Amino acid sequence: MYIDDTPASFIFFLVILSSGNSQTLSDMKQLYSDIFTNHQKSLIPNSDFSSPLEVKLQFHLMTITQFREVEETLQIAAGISAFWTDGEFSWTPSSYGNAKYVIVPQKTVWTPKLVLLNSVGTLQPMGLGNELSVTIDYNGSMAVSYGEVLFSKCSTNIYKFPFDSQTCELQFAAWGVYAMDIRLKGVSNPIDLSSFTPNSDWELVSNSLITHPSTGYSIFLIELTLKRSPLYYTVIVICPFILFSILNPLVFLLPVEAGERIGLALTVLLSYTIFLSMVQTSIPAASNPMSLLLIIMVATILLSGIIAVVTIYISSLYYREESAKMNFLLKFIGQKWHRGNKITQVMPLCNDAEKDNMKCKNEIFITWKDVCDGLDNIMLVIAYSATVILICAYFITISL
Repeated sequence: MYIDDTPASFIFFLVILSSGNSQTLSDMKQLYSDIFTNHQKSLIPNSDFSSPLEVKLQFHLMTITQFREVEETLQIAAGISAFWTDGEFSWTPSSYGNAKYVIVPQKTVWTPKLVLLNSVGTLQPMGLGNELSVTIDYNGSMAVSYGEVLFSKCSTNIYKFPFDSQTCELQFAAWGVYAMDIRLKGVSNPIDLSSFTPNSDWELVSNSLITHPSTGYSIFLIELTLKRSPLYYTVIVICPFILFSILNPLVFLLPVEAGERIGLALTVLLSYTIFLSMVQTSIPAASNPMSLLLIIMVATILLSGIIAVVTIYISSLYYREESAKMNFLLKFIGQKWHRGNKITQVMPLCNDAEKDNMKCKNEIFITWKDVCDGLDNIMLVIAYSATVILICAYFITISL
């Protein structure tokens, strides 16, 4: 049903609007007829085309829906309010029952076509396909609000994962209109967080409006800094990793006679490999830069491999024949880290002449077991020192 070519639903809305401001239906119909008589919505409503039309924007962040660091995409629910002045729309409120503003459908007036330039999906104006409303004040001030679920590209730096922070930019422009015709700028409070709902995985650390140099289009650039909540990854990834690192060098405390040293070393190495394959889905896959945690884990696996090789070598030394030749280095290690009950002093028979010439000396007999004990002690110290250095280097680096 239509009344004088005006949608009945729109007239009904005007009646509700007029009830609180003493306007009658005739006043609102007359106002609507007068202001749209010569209106051309296809033209930019700039009273002076020697300078660009100034459109002020306010960004409303509702929530951070999802941040996928692997795909480098940020998904948020947000809105933008746009404010500008259209000189064609001005009237005296007293002539229309003190009507100071009117709300009309977006399709009846000109509105800026705001587009997210770094969108992951299709570049299309915000609010496309939605029935939006535009508020027109008696002095020509215009206001419209867009709302969208936005998908934007965000370059990530996962070097300090999972204690990392990411900075994402949202670049908006009036698509198809150059900076010489429209200039976008923020209001006094350009970012509104009054309706913001926090995300459980990402904390909004800071937000700001960045002045962007003109590159043909006038850019409205919002910068958001997000910090990851590291608790989940600390429990699932870091704690087991530290546990494996502490467990690995303990193979050198097991006696060779037990026969479990090589089995434990290979089991820990295999556990490292399986654990790394399990957590690789949790650690973002990026090579520029690569995650420091992943580098430390790979270095620890290499250390575990070295421990397994040395364990096999020590076991082979343990079962060597006592008559096998021992080089100087192994003999020195056996002398420094020997067990007291493994040392046998041999007192050779010497005549008086040899005693006078000091040619008769006590001989200390070093066994292969002494050498293995020395190597176990040395490798235990080296393995734990390397493990402590790797873990401390990681935590010191991420704290910088």
